[in-house]
Amino acid sequence: MDEAAKFASFYFKEGDPTLPLKEKRNEVYLDDIVDDDMFEFFKPPGKAIGAEGKRYLADNEYTAAHLYVLMNCPEVQPFIDVFVTEKRKQFPNLNDEAVNAVTEQEFPSWFEKYVCS
Repeated sequence: MDEAAKFASFYFKEGDPTLPLKEKRNEVYLDDIVDDDMFEFFKPPGKAIGAEGKRYLADNEYTAAHLYVLMNCPEVQPFIDVFVTEKRKQFPNLNDEAVNAVTEQEFPSWFEKYVCS
């Protein structure tokens, strides 16, 4: 019987229709995420696997993670545009590579001051 079910499963897109439907490993459905106030960036496309662990980030890791989050949040993009515009006015001879370097170094602290004032 098992061989026949296995053989028949090749002809169905979802496998054997007589077997209960199992979720795939680490499968996440967007319906599970109900927080509408959460930034899109923080809505996970998957679930963590393995044992939970905690550790502190080194300063350079924290800085890199902070910058990554800021640069990849669509809600922050208008502020990045304001920052870049200000820097281009302040230093009109900066090329794109220099603007990117200045943004990486100065944007996080500028952003914090900008939104807190």
